[in-house]
Amino acid sequence: MFRNALVALSILASTAIPSLVLAQTTATENPSIFVSHPTTVKADVMTMGPLPEKLQGKPVVVRIHADWCPACKATAATYDAVQKKFADRVTFVAFDVTDAKTAAASAERAKELGLGKIFDADKAATSTVAIVNPKTGVVATSLYNDNDPADYARAIAAVRAQLGSVK
Repeated sequence: MFRNALVALSILASTAIPSLVLAQTTATENPSIFVSHPTTVKADVMTMGPLPEKLQGKPVVVRIHADWCPACKATAATYDAVQKKFADRVTFVAFDVTDAKTAAASAERAKELGLGKIFDADKAATSTVAIVNPKTGVVATSLYNDNDPADYARAIAAVRAQLGSVK
C-alpha cells in the first residue's frame, strides 16, 4: 500500500509540478498569458454589511492593483473602458498596493469605506475586481485578471437589477 502511494505521488510530481513551473515561467516572461485565461471567482460569498451612505445607490466596483503587476497592466485598458462606459452608473474604487506606503493608505481608505474585508482578502491578489451591492455589502462577483468587458457589464447589470436601477 505504501509503495502504491509512493508511485502515485511520483507520477503526480512528474506531471503536475513541471506544468506549474512552466506556467509560472511563461507568465513571468509573457504577461499576456494572464489575459488569455481570465477567471471569474464566486466561490465564497463575501458580505460586509451595508456600505456607507456615500456609496449607496450604485454598484461599487473595487479594483486591487499595483504598478508592478503584469496582469494589472494587461487588463488596464479594459478596466478603463468599463470605467468610462459606466462612469455615471457605478461607483469605482481603486486600491493601490504597489508598495508599503500606498498599501497602507489603501488599507486605511478601505476601512473608511467599509471595504476593509475585501481589501484584506484580496490585497495580495492584484488584478482583482469585485462588484459589490452597497445596500447589502455582498460581493456579487469577483473577477481576476479578466480582460472581457462583457464580464464586467454582466456583473454590474446584476447588481443594478438588485438595486432596482434602470438599465
